Amino acid sequence: MLRAGLAWFIIQPMKRLIPILAAVVLLAACAPSGPGVRSGGGDDAEIGRIEQMLAAGDYEDAARAFEQQALEGPESGDRLLIRAAEAWLQADRPEEAQRVLARIDSTTLPDRALVQLDLAQAELAMLRGDLANAGWLLASAADRLPDELETRHAELEARLFELESQPVRGALAALEQAIDEPDFSGETALALLLEFPLAQIERVLYEVGDQPDLLPWLDLVISARENLLDDAALDEALTAWQRRWPELEYSADEARRWIAAWRQTRPLPEHITVLLPAKDADLHRPGEALREGLVAGWLRLPPDQRPRLTFRYIGPETGDVVSAWFEARENDTDFLIGPLDRRKAQALAELPDAGVIPTLLLNLPEDVDRLTEAGGEITALALPPETEAELAAIHALATGRRRALVIAQYTDWGRRVAEAFTETFTLGGGQILADRIYDPELPDHSTLLREILEVDRSQARIDRISGLIDGQVESVAQRRTDVDVIFLGARAADGRLLRPQLAFFDAGDLTLMATSYIVDGAPRPDRDRDLDGVTTPMPPWFLDFTTAGTLRERARSLYAGLDNATLSRLHALGRDAIALVPWLSMMRADPTLSLPGMMGELSLPDGNIIRRDLPVIRIDGGVASPAGFEHEQASPR
Repeated sequence: MLRAGLAWFIIQPMKRLIPILAAVVLLAACAPSGPGVRSGGGDDAEIGRIEQMLAAGDYEDAARAFEQQALEGPESGDRLLIRAAEAWLQADRPEEAQRVLARIDSTTLPDRALVQLDLAQAELAMLRGDLANAGWLLASAADRLPDELETRHAELEARLFELESQPVRGALAALEQAIDEPDFSGETALALLLEFPLAQIERVLYEVGDQPDLLPWLDLVISARENLLDDAALDEALTAWQRRWPELEYSADEARRWIAAWRQTRPLPEHITVLLPAKDADLHRPGEALREGLVAGWLRLPPDQRPRLTFRYIGPETGDVVSAWFEARENDTDFLIGPLDRRKAQALAELPDAGVIPTLLLNLPEDVDRLTEAGGEITALALPPETEAELAAIHALATGRRRALVIAQYTDWGRRVAEAFTETFTLGGGQILADRIYDPELPDHSTLLREILEVDRSQARIDRISGLIDGQVESVAQRRTDVDVIFLGARAADGRLLRPQLAFFDAGDLTLMATSYIVDGAPRPDRDRDLDGVTTPMPPWFLDFTTAGTLRERARSLYAGLDNATLSRLHALGRDAIALVPWLSMMRADPTLSLPGMMGELSLPDGNIIRRDLPVIRIDGGVASPAGFEHEQASPR
């Protein structure tokens, strides 16, 4: 039965691979093909002559001719430069293709030419061995393909598949040879395959369907790779693996010890520069909390592997961060962390060669697209509250909620979280029945709540009936009954006022969703009973029942200011920043790889912005406990 289950697991990737493999076969059966005929502007007769050069295999001459045409016809010059880059790629001259692509102003290109540019850049990335970036570009172009570029896109997809599969196939062949050696053990399988992205391992599983001796070892690698950085999940997965293959002379404990030792060997940069706000900057105290967290994380590294840290304090002007970046480059910095300020993150992302120094920004730039355009290894780790609002909406939908009210404070922060919840909830099929804003400085919101809950309409109906019968009607105004969730875009002070007032208007039985900012840090029974019934995503750092929460309690006795929720968040952010450094390259190549961090489960699905997945909790008695996904219904009215 267990073997049959594993066989199913092997078959499924095969089904997904059939279209790609078909493309590979078709590609191999044809002569080497380049880009198809595309209109690019310029003199029609001359373009026709250049197309004939391409057809005859005179790629270099065709590339030069396209470049000349781009000079003579500036109105279509950028599109002709794309054609030139494609020709240079066909000539196996990637450095010339890069030179030409660097001259293109993508902001002026029409949609079709932008797709064509993405495909050229994807091909260049493959030639340079940057398969992760090539895959991202091809995936980005997939939804925008005009019909005439579908064949070229399929060819590039097939080529990428072949390139991605070659190393793992070599490792698989080595495993096949090693398995018959007398000293073979599970460590050999782990050493050969563990570094490969999970998707690549799954793609070649079908090749061993007739080799049952390999199956337990590939099962071991997959079990470990799926839970590589999560100790608790890894222990559970390896124990389950051992139960599936009890006849093997290799134990889960041996695998755990080997993987733990292997993780300690991940290369770290020798010199990290950290950009922090100077004393005259607004964010100086938050920056100090960040520094303390970063150093705390650094101290958890093996002493012989700790990189040298340089703390560079930058002034309030955006130009200060640019100067600091050039100074870091001159000082042989191997990795850059920071800045914390959003405007400075934007200034750094706008540098033409920002990604030359691998960088982990600690805020999102104002234009997040700059992260992709910057190229190189530039990543952002940030704590936007919108992320938590989106997760709140997802949880509401997952538990069957479809009709929501949104009540948010009248601030920029309140507007942002309300918009994030609304967009995610409606995209998932939910409906926003009404939304209202309130002044967080006011203690009484009864007028607003009467109106959005339609208690005032119910009272008006009672009053009309009383007038018609010329007597008092014994009835109590009721709230509306078409709502199954309320989202509160509230912070701690106003949230503790809103929750009891909602209960007063008989809305206490409705699901109340919020962000973790509705609690001032970790939930406390002596302070947060007024938040009972609120469900929210919450960073593990603020949850006493998590490993991160235990670390927070220890840190409170060592670092001043961690009773302040904002400073505590930034301390945790610093710990996560240093913990991510050795794994960013693997995360960039494998979107499924995640790191259990202080501020959430961290992954890098798009190659640029760290995603945070948070546990969802419910507050009862002022204490947080995991929120289930059972379908809870509001009390019938």
